[in-house]
Parts: sequence; structure tokens; C-alpha cells
Amino acid sequence: MSVSLDDYRDELVQAAPELADTLESTFHEAARVMSPQGLQDYLDGARGMVSLGKGPALVVTWLDEMPVVVKECGEDIIRDVASAILKLASMVSGEVLVLALQTLPTVARRLGDPDLLRGYLQLLHRLSARAPRGLRPMLGVIDELLSKLTLSGLRRWVDFGAEAYRRDLPKQASYFGLESEDSKAVLQQERRGTLFIDNQRRLNFYLRAFWGRDFFLRPTAADFEGFKPFIEAHAMHLSDAVDGVGEVSGLDLYRAMAAHMAAHMVYTREPVS
Repeated sequence: MSVSLDDYRDELVQAAPELADTLESTFHEAARVMSPQGLQDYLDGARGMVSLGKGPALVVTWLDEMPVVVKECGEDIIRDVASAILKLASMVSGEVLVLALQTLPTVARRLGDPDLLRGYLQLLHRLSARAPRGLRPMLGVIDELLSKLTLSGLRRWVDFGAEAYRRDLPKQASYFGLESEDSKAVLQQERRGTLFIDNQRRLNFYLRAFWGRDFFLRPTAADFEGFKPFIEAHAMHLSDAVDGVGEVSGLDLYRAMAAHMAAHMVYTREPVS
């Protein structure tokens, strides 16, 4: 399968004339992280941004940011992002759509998993339906939010604000911009001790020192009681956050879980159950 930029060039440049000088290089950069199928989804997504008629910035931002998102979470996410933006387009302005795409690489890095990123996209739609004035201010502080919250914690933080300030637009903006005391209080309440994404590299080095090989670790939303880490498709799925227990730190808990699961992957020859 081959993908020709020429099939899209005229339409994209007409929608965003500034692409005339940069489209070729942008396409080649994308080709470094995408398969032909991924490139087709990427260009089809750009065509979808054009069809929205929300201005050239949306098209340019899609082309610039999606390769970074793909590098973090894989190319299967491209269609999900395109679909999410198309759904949001009927609820929010073009400027907010651009902001959603501009912040997506940061979100992808913080979540570190395509399924969690899909959950985040669903959350954007949910917030837009319940408290659309809250989306822009939240996107402005999303890096800070995800440096302290898991996706599950972010969801609960969003739900509180959307319900509490549904009819109070000024307070809605203040809450989702992390300016109000209520907003900060709920943030602290939902904050977890140790985030997986902040320790993923340490865990990889730790396991490599033990076994002399690499393992694939993925964060998984542990937003229900009784969650247990599991192995699936040769990947270790660990909780996206853990709290320390007594003098045992969250990082040490992660190390124990990862080492235990790695031992199963190395030595277990028959299904456990």
C-alpha cells in the first residue's frame, strides 16, 4: 500500500495556504512514525479538519501535532482523535478545537497508553456536553492536572465541577481553570501518591538490570476496587497510580509488582488459570 501526498495537497493548501511551504516536510516527518495505513488515516483526518470549516489553524495543528501523538500512543489512535474532534466541533469553537489538539501530545505523554487516551477523548466530549464553558480553561491547565491526577481522578474532578457549577458560568470557568478553592480542594482529594507514568523509565531499567532484557509495561485505569495487575498480549498492565503503604513507597510497590510479573513472563510455561 502506498499513499500519495499529491492526492491531498491541493485541498489542504487551499484550506491553509501557509502549508504550501511546509506540507512536504511535515508529511515526511510523519512518515517516520507511521505506516502507509497510518499516513492515510493521518491525511484523511486532515481532510476531515478541512471539512469542518473552522479555519486553517485547525488543519495546520492537526498535521503538526498528530505525529507526536502517534509516537507516544501508536497510529491506531489517529481515527479516534479525528472522530473525537468531529464530534466536538458541533459543541465548541474552532479555537477550542485547536487547543484540544495542541495539548494532545502532552496528554499522550502523561497518560502513556492508547486506551487511556481514548478515555480522555471521551471525557472531553462528556465535559463539552455538560459544561462547555469549562473545556477551554481546563485545557489551559491540563499539564498540571495530569501531573497530579490519573485519568480516573481527572474524571471525578471534572464531574464534580460540571455538576456543582452547571448553571454558574463564571464559577464554572474559575473551577476548570484551577482558580477556585473548590477546584484545588477536589484536586488534592483526588490526587494519588505515585503515578506510573512518572516512574515508567525507572521500572524499565530496574527490570532490565534483573533480567537483561526489556519488558513492555502499560498503565491501566485502576478505578475500581479489587483491581489487580495483569499480563496480556506480552505486556504488563499495572495500575496508573498507587499509594504507599506505611514505610513502603509507591515506587517500591511498583517494583515488587513488576518484578513478580516479569518472573511469570520469564519462567511460567503453562497458564496459571
